Amino acid sequence: MLQKKGRKLPPWKGVLATRQVYAQTMAELLRKEHGDSHRAIKQIMRQTHASERAVKHWLSGQYGPNTVYFLRLVVSSPVIRAFILGLIEGPVAAKLSGPVDRYALAATRAAYAAGEIAGGKPAAGHRRNDPIDGSDRDPMNDPDPVELNERQYWFLARVEEGSRCGASEIMALWQVSLKTARRDIATLKTANLICYVGSRRKGRYRRIVGAPG
Repeated sequence: MLQKKGRKLPPWKGVLATRQVYAQTMAELLRKEHGDSHRAIKQIMRQTHASERAVKHWLSGQYGPNTVYFLRLVVSSPVIRAFILGLIEGPVAAKLSGPVDRYALAATRAAYAAGEIAGGKPAAGHRRNDPIDGSDRDPMNDPDPVELNERQYWFLARVEEGSRCGASEIMALWQVSLKTARRDIATLKTANLICYVGSRRKGRYRRIVGAPG
């Protein structure tokens, strides 16, 4: 509930009070599960598909995992999952009513099923479990994957849908500068995730067949 007077909201209390506290909390949980060795870094890389540099930052507490990597940790790490369950059952968590719980559960199951379908589609031109597509490769021997931001994930999804979009769409939707939008697209091109096909005026970006992600 908003305060009747003043411009500031009451501060959030608990383990997620600030970004720094969040980062330190995640570092402690990850070290508790994996330790602080180079092998631990590789294990967390397997769990999240994050780069080695990012995982080192997490373990040192410089900053915590962003949304995508955090959700991957919730799925793959029993320690992180137990921590989240503890937050849900804690005194700060809002208690939902019966009807809301039922509808929320139904929506969650539908969203999870949609995510399973989307995540389970094999890349075009490859069969699932085909050794050629590298599904059985050891991630330890792979180069560090590119860390994408939310804008880039959104852009990739639009490209996969066949939509014709570019830097101007990123700029308009996400309220960023044209330079930032172009840098987002340039990173995707450098990572061989997309390519531009056709003329400058009538062409469009397309997802590269067999690209990771």
